[in-house]
Amino acid sequence: MKVRTDILKLAKEMHTWVGISAGILLFICFFAGGLTMFQHDLSQWATPPQQKLSAIQTNQYNQLVEQVQQKYPETQKSFTVNFASKELHNAPIQWSTSKAGEGRGFNASQNTMLATLDEDGQLEVKKENVSKLGWLIEQLHETAGIPGLLGHHTLGVYVMGIIAFLYFLAIFSGLVVLLPTLIKDYFAIRKGKNKKRFWLDTHNVIGITSLPFHIIICVSVIVFAFHDLMYDALGQLVSKGKPLFERPAPTQIADPQPKLDVEKILYRLQQSAPEYEIMSVSFNQLDKREKASARVALYSADQMLRGDNFDFMLINPYQEQPYKVATLNPHATVADKVIKSMFSLHFGSFGGDFTRWMYFVLGIGGAFLFYSGNILWIESRIKRQKNPNLPAPAQRKDVRFVTNLTIGACLGTILAVCVSMLLGRWGYVIYPELASLNHLFIYTYYAAFILSLLYTFGFGAARALPHLLLAIAIVLFAIPFTSLIAYLVPDVGLWYSMGRLLIIDLVAILFALAFLRFYQQARLRSQIAEVGSIWSIAKAPK
Repeated sequence: MKVRTDILKLAKEMHTWVGISAGILLFICFFAGGLTMFQHDLSQWATPPQQKLSAIQTNQYNQLVEQVQQKYPETQKSFTVNFASKELHNAPIQWSTSKAGEGRGFNASQNTMLATLDEDGQLEVKKENVSKLGWLIEQLHETAGIPGLLGHHTLGVYVMGIIAFLYFLAIFSGLVVLLPTLIKDYFAIRKGKNKKRFWLDTHNVIGITSLPFHIIICVSVIVFAFHDLMYDALGQLVSKGKPLFERPAPTQIADPQPKLDVEKILYRLQQSAPEYEIMSVSFNQLDKREKASARVALYSADQMLRGDNFDFMLINPYQEQPYKVATLNPHATVADKVIKSMFSLHFGSFGGDFTRWMYFVLGIGGAFLFYSGNILWIESRIKRQKNPNLPAPAQRKDVRFVTNLTIGACLGTILAVCVSMLLGRWGYVIYPELASLNHLFIYTYYAAFILSLLYTFGFGAARALPHLLLAIAIVLFAIPFTSLIAYLVPDVGLWYSMGRLLIIDLVAILFALAFLRFYQQARLRSQIAEVGSIWSIAKAPK
C-alpha cells in the first residue's frame, strides 16, 4: 500500500515524539497490568498464615454473624461475608476499622477485623493490616506510581488518561508508517550487527500482532479516566443539568423489625443468578432498613463481567421481593452488554484462566513494545565512529538523558516490584513487630525505583544496564528460594504456598533465567561496543 511521502514523514515524526513522551509511563502501566491478571493470587501468595482464618460451612454463617454483631456493635451497620472470593480470602467475615474515605490511592492502613468459628463453634477474631500486594500492583497499573488525589480519583488516573490520548496517536501514526512495508516486513526479525534493525523488527511484530488489544486498552483507559466529565457533559446536554443516574427510592420493608438472614440471602441469590458463583456479599447501612444495601460479587468464566474480576448486583438484604438481575449479562440490554464488553475486554475478566494468561503475555509484550520504542529512538540518534583514526564522538545530552531515564525507570520498575514481593515474605522475619506489610511494599517499591534511577544517572546506562538486569535475576531467583527455605525450615517464620499459587514461584524462575540471559548480552555489549558509544563502558582516550 502506497502512502504519500509528506503524510508518511508527518506520521513518523508524530509516532516518534508521542512515543517518547508517553513510553515510560505506559511501560510501567503495562508491566503492572500484566501482573494484575493474577492480582488476587498475588495477594494470597503474599499473605502470612496469621492473616488467614479457617473457613466454615454454609449453615454456620448466621451463627457467625450473630456472634460477631453481639460482640462488635459496628458490624450492626456493615460487614462483608466471604463464600469463595479470592479477594476476601482471609476469613468468612471481615469488616474494616478504617474511617470512611480511607483506603483510596496509596493509603495502606486498611486495618481489618477478621472472624470465624473454631471447631467448637466459638468465635475467633483477629485484627490485621491485611496484605494487599495485588491491590498495590493494581494501583501501580492505574496510576504508573504517581501518588496523590484529585477529586474522586488518584492523580495518576487523570495523568494516564491524558497519556492514553498520546497512546492513541502513537497507535494510529505507527500504523500509517508501517503500511507501505507491512506485508514484506511482518514477522521479519533480522539479527546482526545492526541493532537498530533488530529492535525495529521486534517492535513492529509485537505492535501489529497486538494491535486490537492496544486499541481496546487505549479507548477504555480514556473512558475510565474521564467518565465523570463525560457524564457531566451528557447531563448538561441531555437532561439540562439533572443527574443522569439517580439513587433508587428506598425499598419498602413490610416487617418493621426484619432479621438479617445471610444463609437465606445466599440461597435466594443462587436461585436468582444460577449462571454465577456467589463470591462475597458486602452489607451496608444495616441499621437503616429501607436504605440498607448488599453488594454481591459474582463470577462466571462464561460471562462478560462489569468489574475487574467480578460482576455485581445490588439488593436490599431485608427485601422480600425478587432480586433484580437486569444488570447481569444474561438479562442485560444490548447497550448494557456493549458497556460490559468494554469493561471485560479491558480487564480480561472473561474466559477464565486462559484469557488471564493471554492478557498477561499481552501486558508484558506491551511493556516491551514501549521499551523497544525508546531504544529505537536512542539507537537512531547515537553518534557512531566511522573513521577509527578520529577521536570518539561525544553523545548528545538529550540522548544520554533519555537513555538513562529509560533504563533506570523501566528496569527500576521491574526490580522494585520484585524486591517488594521478596521483602514482603521476609518482613516478619526481619522485624517481628512489623505492623503493616502494605507499608513495607510501598516504601520498598519507591526506594528501589528511586535508587535504580539514581544509580543509572550516576554511573551511566552502559554500567547500570547489566547491573540492574543481574539484580532483577538475583531477586527473582530469591523468591522461590525463600519458599524452599520456608518448606525446609518452618521455624524461621517464613511461609510457602501450595496448589495454584506455586505457579508464581515457577514463573519467577523462568523470568530469572531470561533476565540472566539479558544480563550476559548487556555485559558483552558494554565490553565490545565502540568507544564513545552510549553502551560502552570503555573510556575514550584524551
